[in-house]
Amino acid sequence: MKIPSVDQVFRDARRSLLRFPLAILDALIGTSAALVLMDHEGPPTPTFLFQVLFAAILGFPLLAGLAFTAEKKKWGSSASLGSQLAGVLLVSIYALSVPPQLNGAPLFHVIQLVLLTVGMVLFAFVGPYVLNNSISGFWHYSKILLMRLIVAYLYGVVLWAGLAVALAALDNLFGVDIPMKRYGELWAFIQGVFTPWFFLAGVPEDLESIDSLTDYPKSLKMFSQYILFPLVLTYFVILYAYIGKILFAWDWPQGWVSKLILGFIATGFVWVMLLDPIRERAENQWIKTTSRWLFLLSIPLVVMLFLAVWRRVSEYGITEGRYLAMALGVWLCIVVPYFIFSKKKNILVIPATLCLASFLVSFGPWSVFAVSEQSQIARLKGLLERNKILVNGAVQSNHDSLSKADTRQISSVLSYLSDFHGFGGIQPWFAESLKRDSQASSPIYRDPSAVASLMGLVYTRVWQNPGGGIIILNADRDHPRQIGGYDRMLRAQRLFKDAVLGAQGGDVRYHMAPGMFVLVFAAKRQGGAFDSLRIDFQPVVEQLVKNYGSAITDKVPPEEMTVSAEDAHLKVKINLWQIRIKKQGEENTPIAYEGDILFMVDKGKGPE
Repeated sequence: MKIPSVDQVFRDARRSLLRFPLAILDALIGTSAALVLMDHEGPPTPTFLFQVLFAAILGFPLLAGLAFTAEKKKWGSSASLGSQLAGVLLVSIYALSVPPQLNGAPLFHVIQLVLLTVGMVLFAFVGPYVLNNSISGFWHYSKILLMRLIVAYLYGVVLWAGLAVALAALDNLFGVDIPMKRYGELWAFIQGVFTPWFFLAGVPEDLESIDSLTDYPKSLKMFSQYILFPLVLTYFVILYAYIGKILFAWDWPQGWVSKLILGFIATGFVWVMLLDPIRERAENQWIKTTSRWLFLLSIPLVVMLFLAVWRRVSEYGITEGRYLAMALGVWLCIVVPYFIFSKKKNILVIPATLCLASFLVSFGPWSVFAVSEQSQIARLKGLLERNKILVNGAVQSNHDSLSKADTRQISSVLSYLSDFHGFGGIQPWFAESLKRDSQASSPIYRDPSAVASLMGLVYTRVWQNPGGGIIILNADRDHPRQIGGYDRMLRAQRLFKDAVLGAQGGDVRYHMAPGMFVLVFAAKRQGGAFDSLRIDFQPVVEQLVKNYGSAITDKVPPEEMTVSAEDAHLKVKINLWQIRIKKQGEENTPIAYEGDILFMVDKGKGPE
């Protein structure tokens, strides 16, 4: 293989810049914004650079895709430039929706960016071949883009690794101070500038010639036939065995099975697309037969997908994950019949419809974000109205004891809204601002525990696992703990199974007794004798489980997480900060305690 000269490398780079000026400029601007953000030290501050970065991330695949499309369809330089400038305007308008401070902002902004980026990348693949009858050309074009993308990324990884070692050598051998963040900035620069530029340099200039390609890599057939196909069969056996179990037990499918169904169908679709160029060859008739059966056997799985997702929706409402699972189910209801009944079976339909779907679910009142937020707000409204906390559209502080189930569900919705959308949708229910700094422009809302306290509730972070799991109870660290009456303290002790202190000597000893409910604590009195106490955690643990149930709970009142014992010569109090309990059915077994041990020893002599 001929190694290109330095002059050739620079000529290729210059040719790529002239061919894709706006895409490369976009990469430079986005990388510059990322580097400035990474270099920033101090508290997070609002900045337009987040908007620039998000726009640049979307802009690169869009501008590259428009350039590819213009070349393939021979639009001419004016039309090509005009379409790309329209793309710049489009991502600039999108950037206005990005908050200037992302730290602590709702996650839906990031999820929306991911969905739109997927759509833009798919557009770069399908754009040049929309309304084009060359299925073989599309396959080879996609293969070239994908392979070039992988190669560019790997080159970037190797380049970064080499330069990172060079920086480490300067730091360790010559004493040059290299802050750790420089390695991250180097990664951002290489993957933000070098990798996109190198990728574009490898895209053929004559896209028309791709349509006449007929070669097919033998390694790709081996990968599809001996790696992907066994995976498809494995998924198939597991899923149809599970369908048999459901029919036999007459029970609803579990929500997790939807992930396996989507994994099976995705793997099957990739297998179909990889083998598409050779499926018509006489020796590969098995591919056509197997592909048809793959789509036919997907129909019961799509039905099970809807049932599994609908069960979760009926219990807990719509979230982004459930919405997207249902959207993919609807997409499968379109694509699967097409490949069963269509004679043409154009594989372009798969990425093209996915591209369209990713844009459709990202904006508007039907979007994944709007529907999910409104579903959870409606769920929260029903819970609050049922418990007389929301009356005539206004929150009233709760004075009654709510059931553990309702408390967990309300806390769950507040946690979801805090993470994904903020509390803007429920702000009209409250007289005071739910934003942390009360500024209208701030995307930062109060903690869900603070919002729950406005309702008169104790916030509980819930794991949806009523039959088992881990209970984590955290004391409220905003309240002081009582330490009077004690003169010594062991700070931040972790008490777990077989925990021992002072086995090799010392004035204080303790160990956990079997069962994790009793701590045997001993302290040396004047004269050398040890006095010991057994501190029983069981009453406190049982009461906490009764009060807070199967959950992760913050801000438990400190007095509820205090254990003490004393006798004539020794008294001990343990201010617990955290308790971890394993719940299995009706059995609750402590795993670990964390807290401060306060004690006081009688100075008198021990027994003779």
